[in-house]
Amino acid sequence: MGHYLFILNPISGNTDKIQLVSRIAQLCFKYKKQYTLLYTKGEDDERPILEHINFLHPDRIIVCGGDGTINLVAKLLVDSTIPLGIVPAGSANGLAVELKIPSNIEQALHLCFTGKPNTIDALCINKNTYAFHLCDFGFNASMIKLFEESDERGMFAYAKAFFKSLKEKNAITSSYTIKANGEKRNYEADMVVVANAARYGTGAVVSPHSKLNDGTFEVVIFKPIPLNALVNITLSAFMGTLENSPYVEIIRTDKVKIKVGKAQLFQVDGQLLGEVNKAKVNIKKNAVHIICDRP
Repeated sequence: MGHYLFILNPISGNTDKIQLVSRIAQLCFKYKKQYTLLYTKGEDDERPILEHINFLHPDRIIVCGGDGTINLVAKLLVDSTIPLGIVPAGSANGLAVELKIPSNIEQALHLCFTGKPNTIDALCINKNTYAFHLCDFGFNASMIKLFEESDERGMFAYAKAFFKSLKEKNAITSSYTIKANGEKRNYEADMVVVANAARYGTGAVVSPHSKLNDGTFEVVIFKPIPLNALVNITLSAFMGTLENSPYVEIIRTDKVKIKVGKAQLFQVDGQLLGEVNKAKVNIKKNAVHIICDRP
């Protein structure tokens, strides 16, 4: 019969969780699957998730939430063969966008039941942290902090945080030393992104050639951008031509050491790790099995 473990973030995004739970029950009945629902609480969530995995030995684990909730579960499945399904119920849903998982909740649920798993790589950061989508220092992390401090959710709240961050842009600029591919270089930058994926959930393409399963990642350096160039660089991001900007440099590698002159906010898959002054990142190939291929 098979057993599915559903992990729900009750406060992510604007999704109607009562309707979602009802639909899960209907689909499990339709596909003859036993199932368990587990709600995250926002703290000490790893332990109960691991306990449920070890007790249930589920055939599939399905996360209903945003990138942070996906990261929480996916890092526990590194080197496991249990497939992970995604129902994008966060505000930006970056990894789901990258994997072309339907934004429609009904369609995403059906894919979790009928789709086939494929492996993606992971970024291993400072030995004990994993990123599956994007992580960065500087501007975007500052924007996420403002977003989290607000009571609003959704894309409009992200836009408000973006414009508020612009006012503090000069304070975010810092010096970076980046060692990759046997070469060490120094930069002044507003933001440094380590990209396992091409785009943010907003649709902005930050690293056009990044792929989730190519065994490499990209380091994207955003040099200090004059305010009068912001409109053009924003348009370039949504058009996927950011690599042509004189303010952007992209390095492809499978390992990097980043040192920051002045500690900056660092975010991993939408979750803030606080102010950090260095990061050592390595690629871990074929780390997690994600249900993303149509049957």
